Amino acid sequence: MKFSTIFTLYIRNLKQYKRLPAVLAFSFIVPVIQYLIFSNLFNSLSDVPGNPYGDYPYYMYITPAIIILTAIFGSVNSSAALLVDLNTGYFDKLRATPASLAPQIIARFMSEFTRLSLQLFLIITVSILYHKRVSGVFELPEAGILGLITIVILAASFGIGVVGNLVVALAFKTKSEQAVQAVFPLFFVAVFMSTAYVPKVLLPDWLQSAVDYNPSEYLIRAVRGIFLEGFTDSTLDSISIAVFCIIVLTAITSTINYRTITKSID
Repeated sequence: MKFSTIFTLYIRNLKQYKRLPAVLAFSFIVPVIQYLIFSNLFNSLSDVPGNPYGDYPYYMYITPAIIILTAIFGSVNSSAALLVDLNTGYFDKLRATPASLAPQIIARFMSEFTRLSLQLFLIITVSILYHKRVSGVFELPEAGILGLITIVILAASFGIGVVGNLVVALAFKTKSEQAVQAVFPLFFVAVFMSTAYVPKVLLPDWLQSAVDYNPSEYLIRAVRGIFLEGFTDSTLDSISIAVFCIIVLTAITSTINYRTITKSID
């Protein structure tokens, strides 16, 4: 495997995004709109008795949820560029060159990780500027710059490693953009069935039990801990659990992805 081949394909994939502005805009604008709407509609939730996060404005509480949602949106939409290559025959032409399957897939995931990381930094910037507009104070989250970088790495790893693998597998299987986009509601429901928008103690009893079995919940806890509390002991524990979940789920989805790709090109 030549790293020069991977790098060449990586740069090519990044340039390809210029021809897909609608995809980039959609995966960024929708979370921003939801962030602005939800933060204003449910702002009084911070005053509900028993809310453990009552000391924080609601828009700060849901910021981690919007970050994760951006990662999921961006990962689902990542199939657009891949589908262009599959449906135009570009992917098949590459197979006739020294660029084997592995460099193509690695370069694709590298470019998607780069794009998604930039989008996550943008959404975090929006939240910081919104906080300045509301409070009049410009300040970074408790964990500072290192915390922001950690948040981006965690969210992008979950988005590309877990969601991205499933989306790529579905793209190779169906070669249909409609089919790929149809799976987004499943991830959307997974985010809602967590403490993304409401603290656990305020959720219905049945949902409180279900939350503990939701993998995205552990990622949200880690990101929220970094964003609101900094690198405390409880936050570090949440990060460790989130990393473990990401590694296990990525291994599973990568296996599914590999088997789907090899079957589709045979």
